[in-house]
Amino acid sequence: MAHAKTKGSSRVKLHRDLAELLDVELNRKGTSIIPASETFGKWEGLCEAEHSRKIIWPPIIVVMNTQAEMDENDEKWLGIGNQELLDYFDSYRAIKARSSYGPKGHRGMSILIFESSPAGYMEADSLHIHLADQGTGRHAWEKKKILFRPGGKRQLYGYMAHKEDLDIFDKHSQDKTKFEIRSYQEMVLMPMRQMREDNHELVWLKNTNAKLTKQSKTLEESLALVSKKWRKTMEENRIVRQRTKLQHDQNKEEMDYQEQFFKDQFDTMQQVLEKSNQEISVVARSQEDSKLRREEIAEFIPSQAKDNKEFEAERGKLVKLHEDKKSEMRCRHTEEETDLEKEFESSLTRIIEKYALRSS
Repeated sequence: MAHAKTKGSSRVKLHRDLAELLDVELNRKGTSIIPASETFGKWEGLCEAEHSRKIIWPPIIVVMNTQAEMDENDEKWLGIGNQELLDYFDSYRAIKARSSYGPKGHRGMSILIFESSPAGYMEADSLHIHLADQGTGRHAWEKKKILFRPGGKRQLYGYMAHKEDLDIFDKHSQDKTKFEIRSYQEMVLMPMRQMREDNHELVWLKNTNAKLTKQSKTLEESLALVSKKWRKTMEENRIVRQRTKLQHDQNKEEMDYQEQFFKDQFDTMQQVLEKSNQEISVVARSQEDSKLRREEIAEFIPSQAKDNKEFEAERGKLVKLHEDKKSEMRCRHTEEETDLEKEFESSLTRIIEKYALRSS
C-alpha cells in the first residue's frame, strides 16, 4: 500500500489505481492501513454522509395501519378517509392526505404531505420524532407492532417517508405521488440559516424602523412647530406690509396735498407779484404822463403867461395838492400791501406748521 501510494518514477497512474483498489478491499474487510505518524493527534468529526443525506421533497410522513374493515360484500377493504387522517394529526400542519389502494381496496397505508419549505420539513420531522418517542415509529412498526389497542381501537404508526416507502405506496396507483430526492443541507439547513439571518436582519430593520419612526415623529412635531411659527411670522409680515403700504399711501397723499398747496400758494404769490408789477408800471406810466404834462405846462407858461403871478400861485397850489394826494395814496397803498403780505405770511406759516406736525 505504501509503495503504491508513494511510487513516483514510472507507471505512476497504475500504482495509484492499485492503491485505491487495495484501500477499497481493506475497507470491505473492515480494516485499513494507517501510517504510524497518523495514528495520534487526529480526530474524526461529523459523518459526511449524514451531513449531505438525501430526503424526500416535499416532506411526507407515512401512516400505517389505516385499514378499517371489509365492505358489505366482503370483497374490498375500507380505510381511513383523507380528512379524517388530517384531523387525527391536526396539531401538525399537514396540507394534504392520501391513501393507497390496490385490487383489494384500501391497503392500510396512507401519507401526510407537508409544505415544501423548511417549516414544513420541521413540522414533519417533529411528527416523526413524536411518533418514535411514543413507540409508534418505524422501528416499532417493523419489529413489534400492535395493531389494536385495548378497547378495540387501531393503533396508527408513522415515520418519515423514504423513496422505497413511496414506491410501495404507489405500487397499484396510476396517479403517482409527486416528489423529488433532494439534499437535506440544500433544502433545510441552508434555507433555515438564511431565515435565521433574515430574522436577525428583520429584527435590526424593526429596531431601525422604530428609531426612524421616532425620528420621523420628532421631525414632524418640529416641522409642525416651525410651520406654525412660519405662518405666524408670515401673517405678522403681511400685517406690517399692509400697514406700511397704508402709511405710505397716506404720506404720499399728504405730500401730494402739500405739494399742490405750495404750488397754489406759489401761483398766488406769482399772480400778486405780476399784479404789483402791473400796478408799478401803471404808476410809472402815470408819473411819466405827469412829467410830460408839467413839461407842456412849463413850455406853455413862458409863452402865454410869464407875468401872471395869480396863475403861478394857483398852479403851485394845485401841484402841491396833487403831490400830497399822491403821497397819501402811496402811503395808504403801501400800508395795505404790507398788511396783506403780513396776513399772507401768517396764514402760510400756520398751514405749514399744521401739516409738518401731521407728517411727523
